[in-house]
Amino acid sequence: MNRRIVAAFVAAALALVAFLSIFLYVRNADVRALNGVAVKSVYVVVNPITKGTLAENLGSNIELTQIPAKTVPVQAVSDLGEIQSKVAAVDLVAGEILLTTRFVDPAAATQDSVAVPKGMEQMSLLVKPEQIRGGIVKAGETIGVVLSIKSSAADPISIPGIATPVTIDGDTITKQIMNKVLVTRVQGGITPASDATGTSPLPAGSVMLTVALTTSDIEKLTWAQSAGTLLLTVETTDTDDSSSRYTNGKVVLR
Repeated sequence: MNRRIVAAFVAAALALVAFLSIFLYVRNADVRALNGVAVKSVYVVVNPITKGTLAENLGSNIELTQIPAKTVPVQAVSDLGEIQSKVAAVDLVAGEILLTTRFVDPAAATQDSVAVPKGMEQMSLLVKPEQIRGGIVKAGETIGVVLSIKSSAADPISIPGIATPVTIDGDTITKQIMNKVLVTRVQGGITPASDATGTSPLPAGSVMLTVALTTSDIEKLTWAQSAGTLLLTVETTDTDDSSSRYTNGKVVLR
């Protein structure tokens, strides 16, 4: 009888050890996966966050998570102080990394969109801050579109002071192709506030611009996006683009 009790006790103990081993193995799966990989703690959205939510009210909708450092965007939030007193500029979805560029000053969040002129359509394009006045642009402003396309062949250029004509490898042709393009909505691209020294840091992230165009101009801009590099200018009420012309190395260096 005693032997049976001891055997049953041993079997139960072995079963418990096996259970604990499996439990710990599963629980530590993420730790093993990150073993030897540099990690960084950043905030991740765990529940949907609506546009306009104050950073101080994020609460349990976010959590601090360790992820591989090489996959962390430079704008990722690791300290909630980075977005203090700011609001979400757009709706945030569960699973995305919390980014500083997704939060703006409350006043900026009210600059939402403007009405689309009758007969026009809207399209969006994603650009870097350096392509659009440092990322500082707001709905209601108008922009110009400058396109640069690489030439398939370059003609020799005569440059003053150089006896032999030169050929520029990889020369481009540049031309402003559109003007008075109405911006109806801007997402991202808000320049961070100045620091204690009064210096404004560089804007981070991309800028999503929504513009209003005719159908033919949408086709034109869509082609330009795939054909070359775009630079967007922010116009004023008295902008004069009458001097626009096709420009390449021959024009610049003549």
